Amino acid sequence: MKQELIKILLIMAGGSLGAICRYGTSLLAVRLFGTQFAWGTLIVNLAGCFLIGLAFGLSDRSQWMGTLPRLFFVTGYLGSLTTFSTFALESTSFFRAGTHWPALASILANNILGVALVLAGMWLGRLR
Repeated sequence: MKQELIKILLIMAGGSLGAICRYGTSLLAVRLFGTQFAWGTLIVNLAGCFLIGLAFGLSDRSQWMGTLPRLFFVTGYLGSLTTFSTFALESTSFFRAGTHWPALASILANNILGVALVLAGMWLGRLR
């Protein structure tokens, strides 16, 4: 029971930090780039893809990330930071508004660059 509570608290703490970072990134992206494209969502999704790839790449070569750190960082922080549900809603909204090119660009950039950055993070995590 105590161990489960610790796990829940770690996920909550990581999730809180991830949500705050996601919100701050979105505000900054709107201020810097405007609202014509979902830059904040793209930034957090790509950063999250890279960081999860890096975490898993590092864990392949060492035991530095056990269960509790993984719950905090991957499940909590990255789970809250990356917002593919928001990405899907924004892409749908672009289509419904008749702005097809931003919708397609968002879908392609988030998915293709996301997979590429997961691979890059895994590669970097495995370097000696």
